[in-house]
Amino acid sequence: MNSQEQNWTNLFGKITSEGIAWHGIWTRYSPEKEVLESFQGVRNFRANENKTVITHTNNYIYADGSTAEKSWQIEKETCNQPDGIMHPALLSMRALSFGQGVNAVVSKILENEEYFGVELFLQHENFRTSLTPIYGKTGDLERMTLIREQLGSFPDEKPELEVDNISGNWIGKREYMTPDLKVSPASETQQLVLDANAGKNKTFFLPDGVVVNAPKKVEFGEEFEIAAGKFVSKNEYKRLTAKYDESGKFSLLISEVFERKE
Repeated sequence: MNSQEQNWTNLFGKITSEGIAWHGIWTRYSPEKEVLESFQGVRNFRANENKTVITHTNNYIYADGSTAEKSWQIEKETCNQPDGIMHPALLSMRALSFGQGVNAVVSKILENEEYFGVELFLQHENFRTSLTPIYGKTGDLERMTLIREQLGSFPDEKPELEVDNISGNWIGKREYMTPDLKVSPASETQQLVLDANAGKNKTFFLPDGVVVNAPKKVEFGEEFEIAAGKFVSKNEYKRLTAKYDESGKFSLLISEVFERKE
């Protein structure tokens, strides 16, 4: 199976005609970690018989009781591209997957006077967390959306607290995906560092064990990266990092899984 076919299978291979529904709580934060809004959303994915068309439907339930629905069809023939899956609502972005729920939607390139962002997904059993930093037309970080999801029913309204203890000996595995969807063999990583790019990036500790490492501003002429991680248990930490080169082009997606050894 070539990389393009594998990417489609990794993302949609387990979806059936009955569909799956991720029930989530969507919370938007300012760069100062102030809650801008919070609401419920259900992301439903349903496949046709031969899994060549995926129907994606979002249902939103807002704090004031109002609702909204959006729906799209992701057709394999046109949307499965050599550099990832093109969602009909996100033509300038690509969906990538290592498998096992380790997925990302990344902007292909930073453009002048355009919004820029990525969505990084971290899944553990029937729970999934995604983080979306959004940069405005001037390149400044405008907001972050944290989505806490669960299969079949909504997660608890009150998330766990922020991380406060990472002591111990952490050993990890790392994989790389290039823009042509090639995935490297897993290799061992070094000791866990939550703010590896502290000189360039700001580290945000969010509820539910989520850690975001992102620049305050993205601009041409300098490499940058955006990372989101989550402590899925007290002894396991998962992280995804999207890297961009000096011209603003997407250059690498990194998946890491760390385990704390007693």
